Amino acid sequence: MNDAKIQKKLEQMDTPDMHETLLRGQWKNYARFAYEHYLQEGRGAILIDLKRASFKGKQLQLPSHYVADASDKLAKLGGWPSPEIAAVVRDYDPELDLIFLVWRLDDEIIYYVATDDFTPKQAYEARR
Repeated sequence: MNDAKIQKKLEQMDTPDMHETLLRGQWKNYARFAYEHYLQEGRGAILIDLKRASFKGKQLQLPSHYVADASDKLAKLGGWPSPEIAAVVRDYDPELDLIFLVWRLDDEIIYYVATDDFTPKQAYEARR
């Protein structure tokens, strides 16, 4: 796939509806990942980096990182993108909710607070 086709496909994915589809489709993996890192590093958010996404064949390679509050990763980002996101990270329930930050192609970072009947704690315990 050439660069123009890759860029067009990524642009089509960079909408709130597609973000939700992606996050819901990988819920159990993200939930386990987030809860594991929460236990190790403290509260934080999963950063989904669309700006650095690529394709290996038809398979989407989407860099995702856990960014803990007061961590070196957060310092390298220059802190939380807004006071609102800082408050959400401070106040969410890590056993029930996930915070997703999506680094969009236009360099904006937006957030989603997501929950599901299959909680992050349950996802983590199911994989142990």
